[in-house]
This record gives sequence, structure tokens and C-alpha cells, in this order.
Amino acid sequence: MFGTAQDPAIVDCAICEKRIEHTDKFVVEKEIIHKDCFKCALCGTRLQVGFCAMELSLYNRYGPRWYCSLICAHQPQSIKEAKLKELGIPVN
Repeated sequence: MFGTAQDPAIVDCAICEKRIEHTDKFVVEKEIIHKDCFKCALCGTRLQVGFCAMELSLYNRYGPRWYCSLICAHQPQSIKEAKLKELGIPVN
């Protein structure tokens, strides 16, 4: 599910954990994030609706992370996890 959030409640981004102003809310697969946080967790490319994939096997440890579907989504989980560690993403 993609779209903008209609809930006026102030929440924190599921990616960067910073406060989201209502005008900057973006809902991706039931996760509320900043529009600018919707980028590939491996290469940093801005993502487009329909051209990305979430790595569900890493979700419980790192939260929601999406990957561009052309190249990065097909990389081994070990490469994705190494990049998350390199970026200092905390384990949940």
C-alpha cells in the first residue's frame, strides 16, 4: 500500500526515527516515513512506487528497509546486512 497519510497525529519516521510533519508523511506498506527517506537502503537511490522491494528477512532486526528492484533487491542478504551495519543502523 502506498500513499500519503491522512492521520493528523504526529509520529516518528520508521526509517530515521525523527518526527514527521504532516506534509512530509508518506505511507509505504503500512510504515509511515518521510518522503525523503524512501530510498534504497543499499545504493541510496530515490525509490519509486512499484519499483522497489522490502527485505522481509531483515525487518525484525533493522526495521523496514526497501531496495531498488533492478539491482539491489537481488543482492544477497549478507551484502544488504553488511551495508546496514556500515551505515550504523541499530539492531532492534
